[in-house]
Amino acid sequence: MLQLDFKTMITSHVVGSPAGNLPARVIRPAGLSGLPPLVVLHGISRNADELLDLFRPEAERSGRIVIVPHFAQSTWPHFQRPCRAARPDQALLALLSHLAAIDPMLAGQVDLFGHSGGAQLAHRFAMLFPQKLGRLHLAAAGWYCLPDTGMAHPYGLGVDAAPGSLTWVRRHRQALPAYLRLPVQVYVGSADYQRDVALRQSPQLDRGQGRTRIARAETYVARFRAAAKACGVVPDITLTRLPGVAHDVVQAIRHGDLAALVTRDPARWFSPAI
Repeated sequence: MLQLDFKTMITSHVVGSPAGNLPARVIRPAGLSGLPPLVVLHGISRNADELLDLFRPEAERSGRIVIVPHFAQSTWPHFQRPCRAARPDQALLALLSHLAAIDPMLAGQVDLFGHSGGAQLAHRFAMLFPQKLGRLHLAAAGWYCLPDTGMAHPYGLGVDAAPGSLTWVRRHRQALPAYLRLPVQVYVGSADYQRDVALRQSPQLDRGQGRTRIARAETYVARFRAAAKACGVVPDITLTRLPGVAHDVVQAIRHGDLAALVTRDPARWFSPAI
C-alpha cells in the first residue's frame, strides 16, 4: 500500500567524512511503495543534476526514494575506485549513515546504481560492503575488478608488486562470498563499442577483459558466474543490452528505459538477459 503524502520532496545534504565532504540530494516521492531506496552514481561527466531530473519521474512511478550524490571535481578528482589517493567508499558510508539517522525509511539496505565511472565505483563499493546493499545495477563500466585472481589488482584479485596491492586484495577477498550472493543487473548499450578517450586502454586490459565496454561487460558477467559457482553460490546476475544505445546515460534513460529498468520492482523483473 502506498503511503500518501502531499507532494514529492527533494532535500539537499552535505555529509563530512575523513575522506572528504559529499553533497547529495534525495528524492522522496509522494507515494512510498516500500521498495528499497536507490543510490544513483554519476560517471566522469559528474551530471548529478541531470540524473536527478531523469530519475525523478521513475522515483515517483515506482515509489522509491532516490539518493543522488555528487562527487565534485574540486573535491574528488578521483572517485571511480577506492585507493590510496581517494576513499569515495568512506564518503558513501558516511552519507548512508547520516541519512539513516535522520529518516527511518533510509535505515536499511539500499540498491546501488552507477553508470560508466559510477558503475566502477558501485561494484567496488559492493565488493567491500555487500552487507549494505540489496541489489546492484551496473551500466556501461569502462573496466571491472574481476572477482578472481586471473588479473592483478585493480583489474582483478591477483597480487602484484604495486604498493598496497596485497592490502586491497585482502579487503576485497574478505567479503567476496557475500558479494557473489548479491543480485546484479549489468547493462550495456548495443552501440557502445567505441574505444573513446574515456575508455581505459592497455594491452593487458584488452587481453584480459576485452577491447570494448560490451566485451568487458560480457567478461565480468562470465567471471562473476564462475567465481560464484566456485564458492558454492548460485549466481544471480544478468546482462541486458540496450538496443541502439551508445555510451550516453541520457540516451540510455530516454531511449533505452534504463531508469525504468533500475527502479522497477524486482518481483516484476524481466529482461532479455544472457
